Amino acid sequence: MNFSLNILYSPLTLCLKKTSVLNYISYNTPIHPIIFYLSQRILVATLTLCMLFTLFAPAANVNAASKRTKALTAYQKKLKKLDSKIYKFALVYLDKDSIPELVITSKESTHAIYGEIYTYNNGKLKNLKYAGSDFGQFIYSPKKSAACNSSWINGYGAVSTFYRFSKTGKSTKLKRFDAIVNPKTSYKINNKKVSKKKYYAEYKKMEKKYPLKQISLKNAFNLTTKNIKNITKNYKSFIVTGAKY
Repeated sequence: MNFSLNILYSPLTLCLKKTSVLNYISYNTPIHPIIFYLSQRILVATLTLCMLFTLFAPAANVNAASKRTKALTAYQKKLKKLDSKIYKFALVYLDKDSIPELVITSKESTHAIYGEIYTYNNGKLKNLKYAGSDFGQFIYSPKKSAACNSSWINGYGAVSTFYRFSKTGKSTKLKRFDAIVNPKTSYKINNKKVSKKKYYAEYKKMEKKYPLKQISLKNAFNLTTKNIKNITKNYKSFIVTGAKY
């Protein structure tokens, strides 16, 4: 039997070739009837699965690409409304899907100005509340759907709150850490006083589960006409992971 046919090696083709080989073996090698029957049933099931994969996999990819294009177009419209003298932007993968999120950071880097993060869901832009941090930063765990809202409160100390976000943009508080410096040094986890040792041990556990990256002015892009135009044409060039936090 000649198997050197010049055909495309799609999943369906591979299944057909496998079927041909096994049929050749079954007709030329003595096989118990029950084993032969089961092998045929397995072949039919395999061929069916391959056909379904061949039919629906391309459709799924096209659908994902369509949603991504809609999201990027919505981001583009949002960026066109911003003052290029004040803001910069970047794209990140907060979760594991193929649609990146939009990060907007401010050039006016003060602890009172927070970074803004947008996702696209059901045809609308959604501002992820509590995702941004002070100094216009975005501190997050790539593809883990989690972010750390970090801020410095004058006269109090540092507060870091971990949040997890759903596909719809809904936030769930995971854990809050307070490192208090005034009136005296103390530590809290979820508003309960703890020792310094426990504070840092628990914080390290969260960082291990949700490795943090930082998006700031240093790794964001200017709001030029060219960049805004290219966000839909070459979105991958604007995707950043960020520096280690």
